[in-house]
Amino acid sequence: MILLLARHTRRPPMHMRLFVASSSVSRAALSSLSSSATDAKFYIPRKERATSNSMYEIDNIYDQRIKRRRRIDPTRELNYTPDHWERHKSVFRRIKHMLTTFGSSPFQRLMFPDFFVTSMIAGSLTYYNNFVVIDASSQLWIDGSGFAAATTAIALMTGFRLNASNARYAEGRKLIGAVHSTSRDLATNTMMWIKLREDKKRMINLIKAFSVAMTFHLNKKGAHHSIRRCLPNFEEQIYAEYQAELLDIFSDDQNEDFLLLCNWFWMKENVPLGITTLMRQIIAENEQKDSFTRELDIHVHRLVQSLGGCERIQKTPLPTCFTRHTSRLLWIWSNLLPFAIYPVCGLYTLPTTIAISYSIMGIEDIGVQLEEPFNILPLRQYADNTYDSVHFIESAYASGKYAS
Repeated sequence: MILLLARHTRRPPMHMRLFVASSSVSRAALSSLSSSATDAKFYIPRKERATSNSMYEIDNIYDQRIKRRRRIDPTRELNYTPDHWERHKSVFRRIKHMLTTFGSSPFQRLMFPDFFVTSMIAGSLTYYNNFVVIDASSQLWIDGSGFAAATTAIALMTGFRLNASNARYAEGRKLIGAVHSTSRDLATNTMMWIKLREDKKRMINLIKAFSVAMTFHLNKKGAHHSIRRCLPNFEEQIYAEYQAELLDIFSDDQNEDFLLLCNWFWMKENVPLGITTLMRQIIAENEQKDSFTRELDIHVHRLVQSLGGCERIQKTPLPTCFTRHTSRLLWIWSNLLPFAIYPVCGLYTLPTTIAISYSIMGIEDIGVQLEEPFNILPLRQYADNTYDSVHFIESAYASGKYAS
């Protein structure tokens, strides 16, 4: 009889025990920052958004990408719609692309110091050979035939570098997509198989919070790319944006999960991993112990796997010996290029040098951007899509058979 009572008596939720254990730390840390939730400058709550993309400053020329605020910023695309795909495949795309060459990310990122140094060398060489020396035998140049072979090797190396970086980008996109799909499945199973209404609501909120926490875990700015690291209150501003996003999910700034997740973030803990721990505690305490409960844990396991894959990409670059060697060779090649093409181009050495350098060095620069996929993928859009999908699943099931 005592064993039966012990078995059916519901213990205090595990998250309560975790929260009480850290309450002295969390409340002390959060009380000093309690006012920062109202200081979020970049996150717009869902109820205040005019459109789904109203949070983003869209580029004036390409309406499917975020506006680049600085010359060195990479290109950051938003999710495509059928209209975007129609323009992307337009037969006039090459004309538009040529007209926007000087405003493109690779060109502007290479302007200084790469093109500046190469231009100085090409301009000085052209001036010296045409206006300083008297006879052709005193001109400076090198044999272009041997340099052509070196150019082929450089092009192959930069192409390999781009392919390796693109593989990282593609894998990162697949892992983020797996988080989105798994979150949908987990929300569906939660609404069907978690028994208590309060546990359902808590689980749904944690699923929504997982994508937000993962965004801030993989991107220091939480994909708020307008925030500058040089700000004196950079850490506090990031915390304010994170807190505002979670508050949009939990609605109550005294919610225990909300406070715990904020505390973990401020203490620089692995918040997404902590969320999966809370999810598994809910599953373990669920009254229904059968294959459906195990299915819930399998979905949480998939979230942990996707998180681990993203962390592997984030923490492990391409072998730096290769990328640095490629960078050195490109620098030497671009600065020797004017000497190789001067006998053919003469006074037009400078513009020709820039054009050829752009074609090769631009490939390498795109590879540099793709190597860190979580700096250019639209993580914020993915998190919003996950929220919308999970919220719709919750609303659909709440009006049906599994509403209890």
